[in-house]
Amino acid sequence: MNFLRGCLAMFLLVGLSGTEGAAAPVAEVVATQVVAADSLRTHTFSLLARGQVTEAIDYWVLTTGKEAPAWLLAMRTSFDAGKQVAGACQGVAQNIYTAFTQLGGRPEFVQLTTRSQKEAGYIMFKLTNGKDVNISHTGYHVLVRMQGRAYDAYTGAAGMPWAEYMSRLGARTEITEKVVETVARVP
Repeated sequence: MNFLRGCLAMFLLVGLSGTEGAAAPVAEVVATQVVAADSLRTHTFSLLARGQVTEAIDYWVLTTGKEAPAWLLAMRTSFDAGKQVAGACQGVAQNIYTAFTQLGGRPEFVQLTTRSQKEAGYIMFKLTNGKDVNISHTGYHVLVRMQGRAYDAYTGAAGMPWAEYMSRLGARTEITEKVVETVARVP
């Protein structure tokens, strides 16, 4: 999509640059706005992918002159310590997914489940400080995977390499992963 926009912008800039008069033609103004919008999204996406959520919000505000959109502000709250509780994963994953999608990314929801959710539904995660935390009481956890990185409340805003994330998980039974289209609400 960005390639097509770039081609359109070049066509409009080159094809219509010979117009006479002091004012820029409407087509050139529109093309410039398309390129600027892509630049805003691309740079904001780049900041988010590096875990620089506050910087991404500041960049958005300074560049647009408007308040940051709710989906971008929700991304910031997804990594608050208060979200690091079993059962909060659905909302966190939805916020992260929405932010990356709004910026042109292609994230995916990954559902993690244990084989026996009723008998042994606990899923543990080892934090970077070595402490184990319970991320699920029900044998269900969902997070976002994008560009080979895992994103949830426990990874921090920069995410974590997928293999490392999976190596930090533990449960009494096997944990299976499945890419899903939507986040399920689990009681």
